[in-house]
Amino acid sequence: MSDVSIELRSKGKECCGCYSCINACPHDAIKMVTDFELNSRAVVDLVSCVDCGLCVKACPQLNIRHDNSPRPRCYAFKADEDEVLRSSSGGAFMPMAEAILSRGGLVCGVVFDEGLNAVYRMTQDIEEVRRMQKSKYVFSEMGAIYKDIQEALKSGKEVLFVGCPCQVAAVKGSMKDAEGLYTADLICAGLPSKEVYRRYLDELSAKGKVVGLGFRDSRLPYGTLTVKREDGSEETRFKDLYFAGFLRHMFKSGACADCEFATIPRQGDVTIGDLWNYDKILYDVDGSTGISCVLVNNDKGKLLFDEISKKATYLREIPMSFVMRFNRFNAKRPAGPASDRLLYLVERGYSITKALDYSINSKYDVAITGFWRAPNYGGDLTYYALYNVILDMGLEPIFVEACNPKPVGARPASPKYLKHAYPDFSIAPWYPNKERQAEINLRVKNVVVGSDQVWNPRLLSPESLKSYSLDFVSSWRNSVAYASSFGVTTYDTDTPQKAEHIRMLKRIKHVSVRELSGVDICSKFGIEAKHVLDPVMLCDMEHYMELIDEADMSYPPTYMLAFIRHINVHMDPMAMSSHLGLMPMNVGGPDYDYNNPAPYPITNVRTVENWLKAVYKSSFVLTDSFHATVLAILFKKPFISVYGRMDEASGKGRMTSLLSVLGLEDRIYRTTADAIAAGAPDRPIDYEAVFERLEPFRKECLQWLSDALERRGRSPGRP
Repeated sequence: MSDVSIELRSKGKECCGCYSCINACPHDAIKMVTDFELNSRAVVDLVSCVDCGLCVKACPQLNIRHDNSPRPRCYAFKADEDEVLRSSSGGAFMPMAEAILSRGGLVCGVVFDEGLNAVYRMTQDIEEVRRMQKSKYVFSEMGAIYKDIQEALKSGKEVLFVGCPCQVAAVKGSMKDAEGLYTADLICAGLPSKEVYRRYLDELSAKGKVVGLGFRDSRLPYGTLTVKREDGSEETRFKDLYFAGFLRHMFKSGACADCEFATIPRQGDVTIGDLWNYDKILYDVDGSTGISCVLVNNDKGKLLFDEISKKATYLREIPMSFVMRFNRFNAKRPAGPASDRLLYLVERGYSITKALDYSINSKYDVAITGFWRAPNYGGDLTYYALYNVILDMGLEPIFVEACNPKPVGARPASPKYLKHAYPDFSIAPWYPNKERQAEINLRVKNVVVGSDQVWNPRLLSPESLKSYSLDFVSSWRNSVAYASSFGVTTYDTDTPQKAEHIRMLKRIKHVSVRELSGVDICSKFGIEAKHVLDPVMLCDMEHYMELIDEADMSYPPTYMLAFIRHINVHMDPMAMSSHLGLMPMNVGGPDYDYNNPAPYPITNVRTVENWLKAVYKSSFVLTDSFHATVLAILFKKPFISVYGRMDEASGKGRMTSLLSVLGLEDRIYRTTADAIAAGAPDRPIDYEAVFERLEPFRKECLQWLSDALERRGRSPGRP
């Protein structure tokens, strides 16, 4: 006999948090815990478990029954105005409760305890019953209420149990449909996470201890939370974030997202809930303060309904089809897309308030644009590095692509060669034009154009050049260029396009460039620019190790890596491997045509992760790639860089600019043969001296970027 956790998993179901298994277990082997998605679920202690199977038999998820009428009669109901104002809807609950109490029975429902936990209580006290009125959009704990109900029924007393349909199913199953048990299920929107609620309550208490919460006040707009504090003050929170997240199903369990108890036939003898949009069908009643719908599901329900009818100031039968249109009677109600981001932000350590605000309102701190989907390993790694640098600063980034009037799909895909995909919520949708793209100004504090040749007019279309020059950024929004590049050492040709380009660059509030030549170009046009390191050199190494852990290729114990961007006479990996006495591993970029014959074997590593691992595991690096050179330095590998046909204006400049800063000018040569002839491969690199130069510059660049970026609540440069 398996336990309830195993059975739920085997059937693809989730715990609904009803506590029925805990109450059924005679060995206290089951506890309610908070899982990684912040939801409550039952967990079995396998040491204490004796495999009796009682938990499986008690679980409503594993024993779903639909015994009630598939065609219940449905009514619009309204009690007197005083009762309505004490209720969240039309006041249908109290007439039922009063009928049971008048016969000496008990009523079981949810109240807030002193700590504002929503807990089940059973009582004959009318004042305690009144505490059960009003909606409580929090996780309601069943606890040991099953035993209280069972004892009352055994003593011959009637019990009215009111709860969510899954809880009603659990109670009916545990009580074996006892004759004295009456049940009313609520048309509910699901049970929210207790953990999210408790954290949010703690945050509300920062202004003073909270002693009361009100989720439904007919005098206030729906979605308003009223907060009462110990000092007697009361706060009205319009468009409350917790309330909004609840309505968007952002922090409810998988059991609520796929709830078979929500369907017709219902679980309770009667079903009660709001009659939404009543004015579309009823023209002879004012339901602005509240009006209920009541479903009569069986003969017991008819008895309860007869009691309700006596207290009605308005009662009319209405079509079930109307109620089903505006209420939840379908099993499937998946979490909204903001749910994943909420969980992600909470895991990142944000408060519930901020996590809800950012998730619901699609807020970010930094929009990143540039070559973040470049079809090469180095370009993809550059923006992966910038993305993580910004995350490590405690800011939330989102990628924005250049405008595309004919996009494929709702949003750009994550980089093709980066196996570690970015979350969908970190990628903005496609924008067909600048006007639509400008909406990002309303959702971020900063817009950053990143590294590589994002300002090279010979490489880019006019529209892309405008996007990467941040033409869509409003003048009141903070704009930053980090390690951007013109891809040339001079910018001399005068054209109308150039004049427009320079005008746009002058609008950027904080400018840094990757090459020293870029500083000179900017200076010529009156733009103050800072020379900085490529983002790959700023990123914490742990992020690269995470990528390496995701690599799916194996490498030999020792080898010389030749990462080859251009197959020509300048790169001669076979000569270098022979000189070093190391087995060569020749790797091409993703844009290389591997069907073409080459003078030596070329391996396709396919992903950034495998490429990164190839550098990390190597014993020596030969390359004509800037980013492979950067990685060789970061991983402290002996290396030789070859520039071949490149000159300062076409790619050599970014290598020499970096190597001169680090005192590594003797590691770059025109050809492999030149390097071997100079004895460069045999000279050790003093990486202690290299990092004595690198670390201060790295910290300086990180500080520059940090100072340039606005935080919410502070401007650039302010602590």
